[in-house]
Amino acid sequence: MSAFKALNVESDNESEDEVDNTKEIQIEDALKLYQTALKYHSEGPPSFDKAADAYKALFNSEIFKYTESLSEYKRHELFGENLEFDNILQDEFESGPVQLVGGNESAPNTLPQILHLSYKNHGQFMLETMQHWLREHGAVLQLLESNHVILALTYFAEALDKEDTDLDLWIRTASVAALLGSRRITRFCLEAVLDGDDELLGSILRLPGLEEGFAGQQLRELVEKLEDNVSLMQAPLSSMKRKKLSETLKKRLNPYPFAPLPCEVAKAGPSERLRGTPERIFLNPSKWDWAAVGEAILHHFMAEQGGFIEPSPGSSLNINIPPDANVDGEDKPNDTPPEEEVVVLASEVTHPVQVPENASATVENAATSAKEGQDVSMEDQDKDLTVKTEDAGSVTPQESAPTQSRKRSTDSAGLPETAEGGRARSKRLRARETVTDGSTGPDSAGPDLAKQIEDQLSPLLLADQYLFEVVNDIFVRLGVEGLGSPKELRDFVIAGEPGIAATSDIDRAACDMYASIQGGGSKIAAVFLSNETVDLGGMSREAGLNAFLGYAKTSTSQACVKPILGNERLAPFAHKINVEWLSAQEVALAWLEALLLPGSLPSPDPSGQGSRSSYMQYQWAEDLKRHLVQIIVNFDDFIYGRLSDRISDLNSRILKVQVQSGKYRFSEQDASQLEMVETLFELHLDIYSLIKHPHSGVDSATQTVQNDRLGRWLALARDALQLRSDCDPDIGLDQLALRHIWASVFRLSVTEEVQPEYVIFSMEELKAIFQSRDGPVIEVQNNAVMPELSIAAIDRELARISMKDFFLRVFDQDDKDPVAVIESLEPILEPIQEIQQTFQPDTSSNDEDQVGSQASSSTVGNTSDHPSEPQFPRPTPFQEMRKFLDTASVSLRLSLWQRLREAYESIEYPPKVMSCYLRSIETLVGEFKSSSYRECQPPERHVRVMSRLRIIDEILVKILQIIRDEKTAFDCLSYEHMQSSMTALCELLRIMNAENIFEDLLRVGQATAPRFEGCPNNTFVTMTTRLHDMQLRVWILQYHLLKEGIAQSPDAFPTPSEDQFEFLRHVHYATGVRGFCHLAGRLFLRLVKDEMLRLDDVMDGNTRDTEVAQVLYDLYGLKTFINTLECHEFSSVPEILDKKTASQLLPFIQSQARKLSIKDLPKTELKVTIDKVHGALGRTKESRDITLNRKMLMNYVKSPITPISLFNCLKGVGSLSTKYIASNAAIPQSKGWFFLMGNIALNKFRSQKRLVPGPTEDIHIAQAFFMQDLEYSIDRWESWYRLAQANDAQIEEAVSWTAEKLNSGSLELIHFQRAAIHCYSMAVACAVRDADVAPQTIAKVSEMYTHFGNRIYASSREPFSMSAFNLRESEQKYYSGVTTMQVYQYVPFQPLQYYTAWKFASALFKRAIHGNPDKWWNYFMLGKCLWKMYCDSENAAADAVAQGKNPPPKGPSWEEVIDAFIGALENLPGKKERREPIMEPHYKLVSIVHKLFQRKAIDHEKGEEILGNTSYSQNIVGPENPDDWERYILAVLKALRAADKSGWHHRMTARAAHVIYDDSNDTMVALAAKHELTQQMFTKTMAVQVWKPEHERPGRHFVYTSRYTRFFVQLLVQTSDRTNLEALAKRVRKKPHEFFEHSKLWQELCLSYLKLLRRVGKIPDGHEDAVFKIMNNDDFQAQAARVEAWCQDPTSQHPTLEVLRDIIELKRLNNGLMKALLIDDLIGDTYALLYATIGPTLVPEPVQPQQVLQLQQSAAMPLGQPPSGTPTVSSMIHVQVDGAGDAHSNPNMPLNIFQPDQHRPPQPETAARSRAKAVGRREIQRKAEAAVAKPVVPISIPAAIPIRSPSLGGPPQLIIPTRISSEKPAAESTPTQANEQLQVPNSGTVTAAGSVVNAESSVPASVHDSADDESELSELDESEVQEIHDASDVHDPETVTVKSMFPNLMANKEKAKENGSNNVESRTGSSEQGTTEEK
Repeated sequence: MSAFKALNVESDNESEDEVDNTKEIQIEDALKLYQTALKYHSEGPPSFDKAADAYKALFNSEIFKYTESLSEYKRHELFGENLEFDNILQDEFESGPVQLVGGNESAPNTLPQILHLSYKNHGQFMLETMQHWLREHGAVLQLLESNHVILALTYFAEALDKEDTDLDLWIRTASVAALLGSRRITRFCLEAVLDGDDELLGSILRLPGLEEGFAGQQLRELVEKLEDNVSLMQAPLSSMKRKKLSETLKKRLNPYPFAPLPCEVAKAGPSERLRGTPERIFLNPSKWDWAAVGEAILHHFMAEQGGFIEPSPGSSLNINIPPDANVDGEDKPNDTPPEEEVVVLASEVTHPVQVPENASATVENAATSAKEGQDVSMEDQDKDLTVKTEDAGSVTPQESAPTQSRKRSTDSAGLPETAEGGRARSKRLRARETVTDGSTGPDSAGPDLAKQIEDQLSPLLLADQYLFEVVNDIFVRLGVEGLGSPKELRDFVIAGEPGIAATSDIDRAACDMYASIQGGGSKIAAVFLSNETVDLGGMSREAGLNAFLGYAKTSTSQACVKPILGNERLAPFAHKINVEWLSAQEVALAWLEALLLPGSLPSPDPSGQGSRSSYMQYQWAEDLKRHLVQIIVNFDDFIYGRLSDRISDLNSRILKVQVQSGKYRFSEQDASQLEMVETLFELHLDIYSLIKHPHSGVDSATQTVQNDRLGRWLALARDALQLRSDCDPDIGLDQLALRHIWASVFRLSVTEEVQPEYVIFSMEELKAIFQSRDGPVIEVQNNAVMPELSIAAIDRELARISMKDFFLRVFDQDDKDPVAVIESLEPILEPIQEIQQTFQPDTSSNDEDQVGSQASSSTVGNTSDHPSEPQFPRPTPFQEMRKFLDTASVSLRLSLWQRLREAYESIEYPPKVMSCYLRSIETLVGEFKSSSYRECQPPERHVRVMSRLRIIDEILVKILQIIRDEKTAFDCLSYEHMQSSMTALCELLRIMNAENIFEDLLRVGQATAPRFEGCPNNTFVTMTTRLHDMQLRVWILQYHLLKEGIAQSPDAFPTPSEDQFEFLRHVHYATGVRGFCHLAGRLFLRLVKDEMLRLDDVMDGNTRDTEVAQVLYDLYGLKTFINTLECHEFSSVPEILDKKTASQLLPFIQSQARKLSIKDLPKTELKVTIDKVHGALGRTKESRDITLNRKMLMNYVKSPITPISLFNCLKGVGSLSTKYIASNAAIPQSKGWFFLMGNIALNKFRSQKRLVPGPTEDIHIAQAFFMQDLEYSIDRWESWYRLAQANDAQIEEAVSWTAEKLNSGSLELIHFQRAAIHCYSMAVACAVRDADVAPQTIAKVSEMYTHFGNRIYASSREPFSMSAFNLRESEQKYYSGVTTMQVYQYVPFQPLQYYTAWKFASALFKRAIHGNPDKWWNYFMLGKCLWKMYCDSENAAADAVAQGKNPPPKGPSWEEVIDAFIGALENLPGKKERREPIMEPHYKLVSIVHKLFQRKAIDHEKGEEILGNTSYSQNIVGPENPDDWERYILAVLKALRAADKSGWHHRMTARAAHVIYDDSNDTMVALAAKHELTQQMFTKTMAVQVWKPEHERPGRHFVYTSRYTRFFVQLLVQTSDRTNLEALAKRVRKKPHEFFEHSKLWQELCLSYLKLLRRVGKIPDGHEDAVFKIMNNDDFQAQAARVEAWCQDPTSQHPTLEVLRDIIELKRLNNGLMKALLIDDLIGDTYALLYATIGPTLVPEPVQPQQVLQLQQSAAMPLGQPPSGTPTVSSMIHVQVDGAGDAHSNPNMPLNIFQPDQHRPPQPETAARSRAKAVGRREIQRKAEAAVAKPVVPISIPAAIPIRSPSLGGPPQLIIPTRISSEKPAAESTPTQANEQLQVPNSGTVTAAGSVVNAESSVPASVHDSADDESELSELDESEVQEIHDASDVHDPETVTVKSMFPNLMANKEKAKENGSNNVESRTGSSEQGTTEEK
């Protein structure tokens, strides 16, 4: 990518070599190179050299190194299953035909086009250059031409891979293939031209284009020549018409004249046209060693046989010798080849093509199996993981595979940092490498870096040290070898083999594991990370049978210490081959002779025999053995012929000498030839033995062919040795003869025709021969069938043959009798004690594959390789079986264990199944201590240790599954078995700890992560993850075995819980600090969680809880730590918490929560965890029993309070009839989880500092949780207690902020009180029965008594006043009378009385004092209860004496009361504990002492003595006499008030006022008491400043405000303070929710205010009737108008007027809260007094002309119109409605006015006049309100509100507004008309209406006036103003309709003129109707 340079960074190492190498620029550069090459190409032969260079530069460009530039075949070959580039080209372009680009055509612009054209044109260029050479030089350079054609075909194939729709290129490719003689390729290319659907084919065949037709005809002719009749009968050839093209046209259409036509490919091949002189063919081995050379020879032969190459006849095969090879001298032998050569990935090495013949492929596979480590069964997984394409190569013989990825670092490629002409690496990479290099070793680092590394490693080292110490200490008590020393293991592993010597075989295995991970071999990763599941059953069956039958090789070759053959004398051999002219067969034979002839290679041991072959003195590498087997099989005919000829020639020479009677002496060459023949015979025996395996997969034909080969070589070897014996009869049985006899005998064992008895006889004879030769041991390490020739090997073979039937029966898959298998195998695998004591296995022979026995079982492991061999005269068959098994291979013993396991699985007996699994692990771990493992080469050990770990991992998974599923898994585990298994697991853990060591070094930068070539990038991470999983599984199994060991030996573990806890704790920390404790599916963490929750008896409980908290954090992310600093981050990924686990964690989380204060718990992370756990629990499924219990509880808490139940609870009596709930049906409830949740919610609410009302959701949640807890069990006293507290909190929240619910008599408060008292009583009853005596419990119970007492006392006092104890009417029951038999309703019981409630509360406080004697509140409340009881008893006694009754029982004495308060004072907290003093006990003592003094219960001296207990009376002079008591008590109260610096306590102020006022009621005393109250309690604006102290009961505040207000009203009335009383009235009216019983308080205030006003104004009672009862309405209206005008005059002043204004204002302020009757009475009386006093003094206004005219009009009315002075019936009714009916009836009123005589004829009424209208009370009220109303200021807005303007001169005139008719415009209302309205009318109705309007219009002004009198402290908000305004306005001024004074006057006058007369009754009715409307 392009380099990015930050603008704000200045670098001192700017490099100009960095160029932009993005993909687009590289494609552009390649396009330029392509155009250059095409230009030179088009210029013809003169520019061919330049064109060749240009094409070379083009193909060296970057685009051809892209992975997507490779062909599809190569990508599959390189990447295989990981291929990700199948469709990469399709993502970038759309395919289509691409032709050659001419000079005038556009150039390609995409990567696939460039690739396609480059390959196509280059192939064309190579053919043109070849054609040019043919013209210039003739057919001379045949090989060059052939190579050119092959390369051209290769380039065409690459071009077609990029674009397969280029038809022209397909035809050209067909011609080139015809030139090479390949009919298949030619036909394929022609068919590709015609590829497509049928319609397309038909169109192509019908095209006029000659090219397509030419291709079709050529294909048909070619198919006809091939005689493929089936294809001729199918489309498209069947539908093609037979056409014949002329020869000239055919030649013209042929793209290459020098090539044959495609259809003529069968006629001429390349051998006829291109055959020339023989040449030298050079082979390029991939490595310089014997195996690579053999591989190259084999590849060439396979390519030649497959027709891929066709060298000229007689060509010579040469070998390219590397420049550094020593041709003259001898190469030094490589004792140990480089490790990377062994584990190199197979895909990175060039391999030959697959052998088409089945025989050679099968033989190769068999040879591979023969060379691969263990027996076939144990190496199943190894074979599968070994690269399967080792015999598959590329198409071209010597083509090397391209690199895997073009983005490979130079380090991994082994290249220098900067190549010549290359691009330098980026500064970032170089800087990173500099840092890495600086930290590669401690020597190059400074002391600071070393210290830093040491600090980083310190936690890891300490974790290992603690873990090893704890485990070793625990295991030593079980007799188990522990983990050893971690330091020694670390030192040895880091140092490796060259350093510190291994102290044990296990440490060596650990070192092997460390090296295998560090080396990063691909085979290591393939072996360990195979996805194929290990089939232990099938593996064991095949492995056991193979191991027994001897088809798998033993480990002698692996145990051999002989060096591995490398490239010794390879260079001289290659030089010799190159000097001579040899064919491929001859080179192969020479290669075999160099390996098999004695003396061909130098001896690795200078002191040894130098004439031995590499077959005997070297160990062949795996690939060398494989290639050699392939060569001797593929070249067998040639090799056998040559050697047979040599033996024949030797025979001829011997006969020739013998004919001449001479003695032929064998030369070294002759002996070498004989040994080579014998060696080839042994190798063929090895091959045949392996392919004879039943599961080898080789067909019978191949086996027959190999058997024939073996027979031929056997005969040839026998003839050769016979010739030697004939020539030298004294030679005897040397090694060569013994080898031949051994091979011949073993040849019999693999021959089916030979009977077993004959084979046994031959073995016996062979054993006798060896015994006669003193038991020689001959090592043939490179032969899998006969790796060792010795007596011990013969014994093993004899035992195998003798027990063949037994093992065949054991491993028979069709055997359905598992009992028989158990009876057969178990005695030999699990020997009884007697046999172990009487028999030891025969291990005297040198068996490298043996893994001996331990003391417990000789079939598991080995502790000694050379035990002594006791002799037995007659070994029993059982002993023979034991002997065989003790000398058998690991795979066989493992197979037997697995077979026994299968038998136990079939009978479903898990304990023995697990025992077999454990024995298998012991066997596999024991292999690491065997000599066979020690003697293996390091690469083989690395592979073996990883393969064994993978098998063990599979076994561990199955064992843990059994342990989880079966509780009896350890029933068959003996103590010895447990010891051996734990020892094996300890050794396994020590081996696996090597991986931890490597990761530690990697973590601190001391090591680099390995790179597994050919594997994905995350291979190392995957391997380490799997190793971590396995390590955790081992620890889990080890812990289960430890538990079993503790159970079997309890005496060794006095505190088993401690040992188990320490084991789990340290394993958790050691794995967690490395970040893999959560792996293995979190099995280990779940185990630790379950076990530690079970181990609740650990002595160090805090450490245990911390460890459990850490486990929960690792598992689920739950933080349950008490101290958050103890939390470790172990990089674990939490999982989702399920319901089952959440239920399991409840007890632990509750125990953690109990360690914290319940108030602090919501602030911690534990609360978050609790919420998560509660969410995981989900909703509990409710049952019918739970629902029934809930109903019972709800009914109980709502029921009335029975006094008997209260007193019974103190005895522990009290319960409910609920259903039993099983614990498994309600797990959270049974464990108290809901109580914890409710307690948290309750305390969260209670701990909040609430300054304003807030939500009560937390209380509701708490109540719900407590109820759910009690639904499960009603015997939990603390749940009842907390539920009672929740109800108390509800009460407190309801009455603390407002008195609304108190004043409204809300049933909710009664319900909460009852619920709280019921819950308290149940809590007390349960606590008395079940509570323990723990100090914490006693404190809680004492607190419960305190709260219960508070509740009882509070419910008995205001503001609740026993409402909770009283019975409502609905709670009364029906009873049947005994005598009357009538049903009546009555209370079921007598409710609790005051005295009883106080007595019960005092009993509760006494119990609280007993539980907590240091709490002052208990004494304080006890004193209050006793005081109430004392007062009540004294009052009752006084009443009884007054009534002459017997006094009731005497209550508590005042001494008890005083003692209680003194106890409260003594237990008050010190001043240091509180910033503000607690005043309640001091004040209460002073108050009670004062009351006692007033009751004359004590004198002043006693009072002084008692008050001496309070500190606030110390400096006050005592009273000298009773009269001085007031001064003394006021001084004490003053001292208390002075101590209350914050002013919260208000009772001292009120008490002082009462002390002043109570004794005397005169005005001066009242003023003094008022002064006391106004100092602090009542402000100047009459705001009540009464605050709630800390210890005041909820709701009591409003009681005090009402109480103080009443007292202050009394003082204001007494002192005649109208102003403050009015202000106080406004305050009280505006704050209805700040006073208890506000309505009652308001009523009392109003009455007091009215009395004050009546007294101040001297208003006589009933004065209204005296003034207005007999007054005429007209006179009243006239006089009232003058009074109203006078009252509205600002200059008018009169006391009565002021009183009237105050009364009207009070009425407005009342707004219907209190009945206004008394207010109206005072208004009427006051107005009557004002009317009678002021009215007569006012001068009547002069009569205006308009008024005279109106009077004349009224006098001239018709006869039917009654005069105005006579009241009509409607007016009388109006009087009655207005309240005039209350006045005394007029005795002079005629009856006929109301009941006219209907029989009397109508008479004219001209002489009679009706009575005047009476004055109604409502009219008086209106006039009074109008009189005090303020005049309205005139405004310009017309109409709605009438405007009154005072006259400039004369008395004020009343403005009567008139409503403008809607039919007339507003402009018609002229000022003249308005002035006419200034006259006072004599119509009472109109005047009344005007008064109402004026009264209503004055309402806003009066409100503002009241507001003007208040200060800013009035707190009158707009809503309250609007509320009062709306309530006081009877009618809206805008909606009042004001009619004219005489609405019918002019209408009646006009009608009288027109008609003359009208009906009197109709006019009268009309007049009455109008009057009614006006009202």
